[in-house]
Amino acid sequence: MSEYRLPWTGETPVLETERLRLRGITMEDWPFIRDRWANPQFTRYIGAPLSEEESWGKFLRSIGQWVVMGFGYWAVEEKEAGGIVGEVGFMHYKRIMEPAIEDGPEIGWGFAPSTHGKGYASEAALCAVEWGDAHFKTSRMTCIIDPANKGSIRVAEKCGFGEVRRATYKGDEIIVLNRPIAPRG
Repeated sequence: MSEYRLPWTGETPVLETERLRLRGITMEDWPFIRDRWANPQFTRYIGAPLSEEESWGKFLRSIGQWVVMGFGYWAVEEKEAGGIVGEVGFMHYKRIMEPAIEDGPEIGWGFAPSTHGKGYASEAALCAVEWGDAHFKTSRMTCIIDPANKGSIRVAEKCGFGEVRRATYKGDEIIVLNRPIAPRG
């Protein structure tokens, strides 16, 4: 774990793409995050909808991961319309799964169902991957995806992830995908 823990600078870096701004998660994002985790359409590939208590824990973890690990999730805003449309970032989940994920940063993303099909997830994930390439010293990034989640599989493939195996997580089959971290020049 120590090889990919980054020093905390005190601020979540702000990243930008043509259409999106990735920034630190704030208390103002809580209603969006709470409502998204309660939405069965959002959670259909990642478990059951969450209670307010459960989503509060995820919200705090997204913020706290930056302090402990030097990386975490960003709130993703659509620049032109304003407002948060999703999240993207890295975590160290310490998942209990068989077979286990090798140590390394795990990327994830989640966007409001109303934004699906607009390319936001790919755009934000590519931006996060670029940031990861510049900061992580490990050889790979990982993500896990439900085999039925074709949209997320396409996002992962656009970011250079490829399937390395199938595994079981919380009783369900998942795909484990890896992506080599680009060497720094």
